[in-house]
Amino acid sequence: MKSLLNIVLLFFTSTQIYSQTYLTYEVIEKAESHLKQAVGEELFNYFKLDPDSYYEYKNRTGKTKWENINKGKKTKGDFVNGKSIRFILNHPEFQYQYVDKRISVQLASDLSLNSEINLDRIPKYLLEGRKSDWLNENQLDKIIENQGLKKSVKNPIKRLEFDFDERKYYWMVFNTLYEEKCYSDEELLHIDPKTGQILKHYEERHYVMHCH
Repeated sequence: MKSLLNIVLLFFTSTQIYSQTYLTYEVIEKAESHLKQAVGEELFNYFKLDPDSYYEYKNRTGKTKWENINKGKKTKGDFVNGKSIRFILNHPEFQYQYVDKRISVQLASDLSLNSEINLDRIPKYLLEGRKSDWLNENQLDKIIENQGLKKSVKNPIKRLEFDFDERKYYWMVFNTLYEEKCYSDEELLHIDPKTGQILKHYEERHYVMHCH
């Protein structure tokens, strides 16, 4: 019985000794350092830590759990990685609605980069420290007007989208031709935000999910 107790005590003692823990501010500062190196100090000033950033850890029983990096002064258990630590870009030259402006900084257990920071969703002009060279709203509206779109039931809607396959942004224009409660018929345009080139022009029926 005594030897069993010693084994149990040894297990928990070794777990405490060899578990990887950090002060949470150290993890955040390390992630900030990696991001600053990737985007440059000037652009880095427009990033803020996403309040929904998490790290992965293992508890004493080896079970994997997640915790918000802003919660507590120290990380819990054995720090596994910080793959869900993100920063949000808020730049005056990139103020578009409904665009995901989060950039992930994926940390390994030793706080080194687990993988290269993906900067595809940051426009090139920002990475190069230039003013926007994209079309302004008036220029974009003029291009849309010149496409001879079909008669619609409401004004066209513009939305900036990101093509993950092509790794670039495009404007998507919805010209609603017909609309009912559960679906609509749309004439769609894809427009290059810099050149104004029409990338696609087609029609498609859109359904409303869970509509009865």
